[in-house]
Formats: sequence, structure tokens, C-alpha cells
Amino acid sequence: MRILVLGGTWFLGKSVAEEALRRGWDVTAFDRGRSGQGMPGVRSVRGDRTRGADLDRLSDHGPRDAVIDTSTSELTPREARWAAQALRDAASR
Repeated sequence: MRILVLGGTWFLGKSVAEEALRRGWDVTAFDRGRSGQGMPGVRSVRGDRTRGADLDRLSDHGPRDAVIDTSTSELTPREARWAAQALRDAASR
């Protein structure tokens, strides 16, 4: 399983990434680099989901089976919807 974790270096996102690694999955974390540290075995992509160019860079890291979003607390509902629409083709789930 190939997953993308939005906000994958801190709190819930870190736990999701750790469990995915334990299961042997291929994990990419997309984060701003403001909190937490990258984890061994997790591909880290730095960026901000409110910037289209940052989201576009995710396509360079291959297709994913699922995108897991754990970090919408700092976004307005409009920003969260926009990011979700921008990522809708990034994964099958």
C-alpha cells in the first residue's frame, strides 16, 4: 500500500505514518516542516497545502493508493475543500 499522509510528522499524522511503516507500507509525508521531525523510512515532501505549486510537486513522488489528512485544524473550511479538490486525483481513496 502506498499512502500520502498530510501532516505526517506530528501528533496523529506521526502515529498514522508509524503504523503504516509497521505494516510495511510505502509512506510519504507532506508537511510544512514547522513541527515534528521526519522519520526514517518515510519520504518527506515539504510544502503548504494552500499553495498550488506545492501540491503539484506531490505528483513527482508517484501515485498513491490512499491520502490520509490529519492536519486541517489550521485551515478554513474553504482552504480544506480547495486542497481536497486539488488532491482528488492523487489517490484512489
